[in-house]
Amino acid sequence: MSATRLLVLGVVRMHGRTHGYRVGRELLSWGAREWANVKWGSIYHALRKLSEEGRLREFVAEGDEVVERTSYEITGEGEAELRRLLRKALSHAGDDQALLCAGVTLMTSLPRAEAVESLRLRLAELEAVGPELADGVEATGERPEHVRELYGLWRVTVDAAAEWTRDLIASLEAGRYTMADDGPEAFGLPCRGE
Repeated sequence: MSATRLLVLGVVRMHGRTHGYRVGRELLSWGAREWANVKWGSIYHALRKLSEEGRLREFVAEGDEVVERTSYEITGEGEAELRRLLRKALSHAGDDQALLCAGVTLMTSLPRAEAVESLRLRLAELEAVGPELADGVEATGERPEHVRELYGLWRVTVDAAAEWTRDLIASLEAGRYTMADDGPEAFGLPCRGE
């Protein structure tokens, strides 16, 4: 759910004031159904919940054929939640791949140094896990011998995640991608004149 919340907040922020259908269309055009398990129901649930929490402001207007249409706009609390979730997504090395994918998608809405610092925290977590996994192999003891293979799988997965994180940090430090502090055209920032 955190990934959906982050993505919904990010899209509403990008568009200024927008309606749920537009949020959904945008997310689905990014492929979020596959990598974040975003569905129409989860989008509308997130919009309602974020509105109840004061992180989005609702605007109801007459739509086509006298059908009311609700639009949403991010609030100050929503901006704070967006930044909190975004930093968490980039800095935490947990198992929530959907949240990481959402964080990478919206990372350009952060200043470059903040994105790099968040990724460095993630890398430190990943590097700390390596020795624990090595100890785990030895600790399998009398368990079935093939259980050790799980630790090998986890080690390779952690090593690959650490390498990917190092590469992303290097790309950001080399100036790749337009970040929030590079200019208003950075992906994820509010659109101008919309």
